[in-house]
Amino acid sequence: MSDECPLVQIRARARALVAMARDGDTAGLVDALDRLLAEQAEGGPGPHQIVGELICAAVQMVTLRAGEVPPHTLFAVDIRDDTDQAVAIDHLEPPLRATIRALLAELNGHPDDARFQLELALRDIDLESTLEVVVHALLWTIGMLEWCEEQGVDAPDWLRGAGLAA
Repeated sequence: MSDECPLVQIRARARALVAMARDGDTAGLVDALDRLLAEQAEGGPGPHQIVGELICAAVQMVTLRAGEVPPHTLFAVDIRDDTDQAVAIDHLEPPLRATIRALLAELNGHPDDARFQLELALRDIDLESTLEVVVHALLWTIGMLEWCEEQGVDAPDWLRGAGLAA
């Protein structure tokens, strides 16, 4: 795998995380993230690259779902708590807040801002913070994958083999 293009490696790791999450392999997911953090310390791909690819895939699928949108349309999110009450983004923990802002930046055509937000989200290299960010990116990506499956819409090619229906 070390001879492969870095993007191919990053996408393979992201695909594996999606498959583990869809299979309910929590222990495998935590172990994979722990290895990812250890490898990052040695110069390997970091969680921000993996999460970045997950967000890009989710954005690609959201764009398909949105269909034709008028020029200059801005995407937004409606954040709710467990009791369905609206939550201001500023009341979220910083890693989650930055991850949502990364998703919105990517959706609204600002990839540099998205990368900056991911750097903020994953600034503290600890397993708990990283897990929170990765889990949310996985949930968004898996939610959109399920929509693609239900609608018969093609998901990004690189996600094939991540537990998608044949």
